[in-house]
Amino acid sequence: MIEGVLRGLTDLEGVRVVLLVEQDGFVVHAQPTPYGIDSSVIESWNSLAKKAPSDALSTVVMEGGYLVLKPMQQRVLMTVCERSCNLGNVRRALQNLEWPS
Repeated sequence: MIEGVLRGLTDLEGVRVVLLVEQDGFVVHAQPTPYGIDSSVIESWNSLAKKAPSDALSTVVMEGGYLVLKPMQQRVLMTVCERSCNLGNVRRALQNLEWPS
């Protein structure tokens, strides 16, 4: 079910990995498998998301690309993108996500 909801995001050119993370840092879903992303990095990203307003869509510029954080109720959706991605498309896909009730 989660894969279907995230397909529009993960199919975008330049999106490397999408993580759905609990507040305690537990990775609920990763698409594809996040090779090279250590759990301590995920925890630091999670703490960044906690500092932003609950309805904020935050973009972090990193050396190798971008990280877009979107709070989702009790979880955070983390999208890791390449430098060449179209951030407007990524942000639009994130804003249009609809979780089934």
